[in-house]
Amino acid sequence: MKRVFMVLTVLGIVSLGWYWRLESLTNRSALRGSTTKVVRQPMTVWSTYEGRLEPRAAAMVMSKFHGTPTVIDLAPEGAKVSRGDVLARLDAAAVEREIVKLEKDYALAESELSSLKNAKAPLELRELTMKLAETRSSLKAEESYLRASIDLAKERLVSEQEIEQQREKVAGIKAQLLNLELRLNATKEYLQPAELKRGEARLAAAQQELQLAREQLRNSIIRAPSDGVVVYTPLHFGAELRTVRIGDTIYENQPFMMLPDMKDLVAECELPEGELAKAQERQEAFVQPAAYSRLRLRGVVEKISPMARSIPDRPVWQKFFRVVIRLIDTDPRLRPGMAVTAHILSYHNPSALVVTRAAVRWESGKPFATVATGSSGEGRELTLGMANEQYYEVVKGLRLGDDVLIE
Repeated sequence: MKRVFMVLTVLGIVSLGWYWRLESLTNRSALRGSTTKVVRQPMTVWSTYEGRLEPRAAAMVMSKFHGTPTVIDLAPEGAKVSRGDVLARLDAAAVEREIVKLEKDYALAESELSSLKNAKAPLELRELTMKLAETRSSLKAEESYLRASIDLAKERLVSEQEIEQQREKVAGIKAQLLNLELRLNATKEYLQPAELKRGEARLAAAQQELQLAREQLRNSIIRAPSDGVVVYTPLHFGAELRTVRIGDTIYENQPFMMLPDMKDLVAECELPEGELAKAQERQEAFVQPAAYSRLRLRGVVEKISPMARSIPDRPVWQKFFRVVIRLIDTDPRLRPGMAVTAHILSYHNPSALVVTRAAVRWESGKPFATVATGSSGEGRELTLGMANEQYYEVVKGLRLGDDVLIE
């Protein structure tokens, strides 16, 4: 029995030794298979924000037509247009009829003024001049007859009554002559110039009305003020909010379309107040449109608004700064208003000591890592710097080349 007991004891000790050896080898193998090294490499951190594409410049299109005309033709939304291309046509039948009438009025006013200048006024002056000459000649003859009558009266051949009658006749002709002279001067200096001015004013008014009508007719054709892409702006039609259609009526100076300049796009996003330090002007950025997730457009932070503000659908106490990213790259598929994800390079260290995120565990809010040492591990408290999706930057607690257990 003693021999059996001793044999069993020896076998147990040997078995236990083999178990411990096997367990040790297993642990070492496990440590080696689930560890990662602390390395030194470039460390970049991209801060991500939701935003939208906007054109830097957009020409607003509106009607300059007086009144509320009916739309009879429209360019299709999304069409690329050049400066001067037709965007819309408005019903101008009433204006065309008005132009016919105004052209007639203008021709009549022009004819009347020409007649006044070239016929009526010269003839009137000529007639007055001739009457004045005739009156002067008549006065001269009657004055000569009066002198002769006075001489005859001395010889008692003409009575005093006849002489008095002749004197009255001469006085009447003198009054008539004065009248004609005043009339001629007034006609030359006042009456004809005033009548000419009235004629010129009538012609100018007729011309202006005709020009306005023709301009109104030109305004019935709305042309592109610049190159761009047709984008319709929603309007209120009764209780309905929608874009304009053929058959609708639009008001003067009512913007109903815009032409964004697709050659110069920017991305706009809202930066939370607490992350203001993550963005600075001239920082590198890139933008990914939601519609084309594989498209990566390079950009640069161009502007950060100087004042924090609230935005709709967020609590009033939350403040944001508007960030504008100038796009270096572009793509013909882009459209204004597209949702994008903006990535701003908020940190870059060309030679950072880093460890994979999976190797860091958190206890009571503090970071720790387990460094593999032989067959066991050594827990260390860490001081971390910046982090991205893959790595933590290690400030303190680990050294270059350490094998760290992946938790």
